[in-house]
Amino acid sequence: MLAAESRARRTTALGITGLVLAVACMLAAFYSLAELGGPLAALAALTDSGALGANEPPDPESLVLHYSWWPRLVMSLSAGGALGLAGVLMQQVLRNPLAAPTTLGVASGANLALMVATLMAPGLLVLGREWVALAGGGLAMGLVFALGWRRGLSPGVVVLGGLVVNLYFGALAVVLLLFNQEALKGVLVWGAGSLAQNGWDGVLYLLPRLVIAGALAIWLLRPLALLELDDASARSLGVSLKWLRLGGLGLAVFITGCVVAVVGIIGFIGLAAPNIARMAGARRLPARLGWSIAFGALLLAITDLVLQGGVDALPTLLPTGA
Repeated sequence: MLAAESRARRTTALGITGLVLAVACMLAAFYSLAELGGPLAALAALTDSGALGANEPPDPESLVLHYSWWPRLVMSLSAGGALGLAGVLMQQVLRNPLAAPTTLGVASGANLALMVATLMAPGLLVLGREWVALAGGGLAMGLVFALGWRRGLSPGVVVLGGLVVNLYFGALAVVLLLFNQEALKGVLVWGAGSLAQNGWDGVLYLLPRLVIAGALAIWLLRPLALLELDDASARSLGVSLKWLRLGGLGLAVFITGCVVAVVGIIGFIGLAAPNIARMAGARRLPARLGWSIAFGALLLAITDLVLQGGVDALPTLLPTGA
């Protein structure tokens, strides 16, 4: 009886948290659309191709809505949900609530790898930006593990190791920018986490990769849930902990690399969304995964929409990641 009441309270808390974030997202959307014709104009620009003018010059506001506002909203929801997914995978595998793409240096490593490839081996980007970012994120993760290996990968040591890797990779990125300002001048704002879009290309690039990653995460749900047991109990069930952890972390690094390849570094979401889901009552891994994706998507979308609505009050262009 008590267990049922506890589950009901947790479900209610999760529902209320999600509802509050969803309402805040809708209000922020109305706020950002105030100077673009409002929600009805936004829906018309998205669904009615005639609004873009086949027989008459297109309305500038419709063009902005169709090619900038809507892709940016979809990108913020997709990137936020992806980072929430990556964060919960890392926290589950490492049993560390402070693990996230930014606290472990993965995002910084992916960003640095893309900058180095842009300067020294642009041909690698033709093969796929996500693979270059994956290599950089994997290197960062490997360095964090090397720093914490002698201490048994304890949570505090892993987070401190991630801080060190973040600082060094961030410093190297700044050095590259200082010595290659002309070649990388467009990377500066992007690398800080810019969600600005001028078409649907970024969304079409990211979404298929996230669908594949999400399917793999669902496939790994049951094995990853066994990591909530201690190592001896998990091994007694025939689980290969080494390969399971490698698979979970590899998937999280791939997701992070895909997001960084499109929008640069977005901090906080991968750390906050899974912990909000946990504090709101999501105990089991499937629930935490689903709610972390939803909370991450809504948190980033709210931030970006508020930024768009208040852009006139800002002295300069401010990336959402900043």
